[in-house]
Amino acid sequence: MATQNLKTVREGESELLVPDVAKPEEGEVFYHPDQALARDMSILVYRAYGYEVLDAFAGTGARSVRLVRNGVRVVANDISDRALEMTRQNATHNGVELPTIHNRAEKTIHSRLWEAVDLDPFGTPAPWVHCALLNTKKLLAVCATDTAALTGTYPRVSRRRYGFHSVRTPNYPEVATRALAGFVVREGAKLEVAAEPVFAHVYRHYIRVYFELHKGAGRCDALLKQMGEHRGVHPIWMGQLWKKELVRQMQEDAREAGLALGSKLTLKHLDLITGEVDFPQPYFHLHKLCKELGAPVRPMAEVLEKLDAVRTHFTPLGFRTRKSEDEVSAWLKS
Repeated sequence: MATQNLKTVREGESELLVPDVAKPEEGEVFYHPDQALARDMSILVYRAYGYEVLDAFAGTGARSVRLVRNGVRVVANDISDRALEMTRQNATHNGVELPTIHNRAEKTIHSRLWEAVDLDPFGTPAPWVHCALLNTKKLLAVCATDTAALTGTYPRVSRRRYGFHSVRTPNYPEVATRALAGFVVREGAKLEVAAEPVFAHVYRHYIRVYFELHKGAGRCDALLKQMGEHRGVHPIWMGQLWKKELVRQMQEDAREAGLALGSKLTLKHLDLITGEVDFPQPYFHLHKLCKELGAPVRPMAEVLEKLDAVRTHFTPLGFRTRKSEDEVSAWLKS
C-alpha cells in the first residue's frame, strides 16, 4: 500500500503532521483530534509530577511531542515502523529532541524501570497493565477506548477482560471509569504495588485514569477496602477518583502558565472536576433517574440548589450530591 499523504493540524503549542484521511481509523497511523483534550490533561498531570514518561504507544507522536514542548522528558515507543517515522517527523517539525524505541510495548516496558508509563493503545489496555505495574516506579496512566466492555454492553467481555460483573447503569461513564480504576488497583495488589487513582476523565470514546504507585502490602490492603458495588456492578473502585491538590495545581498551571491548550473544553472540564472532588459519591443522571421514578424532570438549576449539588464533567445532564439516592428520589417525586 502506498504511503498516505499527510496534512498539518494545529494542536495547542504544536503543529502536527497527521494522516490526511476523512476518518481517524482510516489512517496508517491513528490520530484522533478528540483526544486533544486528553493530551492537554496529560501535559498538566506530567508537568505537575516532573517525571520522565514512556509513551508506550506513541502513534503519530502527538502526545510525546506536545509533552516535550511543555518541558516533560519523554521516550516514545511504537512497534510500527510508520508510526515511529511519523513521530520522528513530528519531533523534527517542532524542533524537539525525542528519543524513540522500535519495539513491542511490553518489551520496552520490561527493558528497565520507568518513572512514569503512559498506556494508550487502540482498544483495551488490559494486556499491558501487569507489566507496567512491574516496571513503573511512580506514575501510571491507563487509557481505554473499549468502552462497550466497561459500560455493561458486553458483560462477558467485562468479566473476561477486566474481572468485574457489569450492568448498564444510568451513570455508566463514571461506573466504567471506576471499573477500570478497580481493575488496576486489583492488578497492583497482586504485586504489592498500591495503585492509587489521582486523576480521571472521560470524553466521548475514551476513559483515562492516572495512578500514583507505592510499594507495600498495607497500602494495597487500604486501597482494596475501597472496592465496592454500585447498582449491581462489582467489584469497582468506590474511593476518590481525584487528588485534590493535583487538580488544583493542574488548574493553576493551565491558567497561569498560559499554556496553548489543544481543546476548548480543557479548562471547562478542569473547572467541573474541581467542583466534583468534594463529592465522592457517583453522579446521578437527572433525566434517566426521573424516567425511572416516573417523575417530571426538574430544571437543573433547581436541582443544584435544593440538593446542594454540583455538575459533573461526565455529562451535562448529571449532578453530584452528598444526599443518598433515597433522598434524591424522594425530592424528585415530591
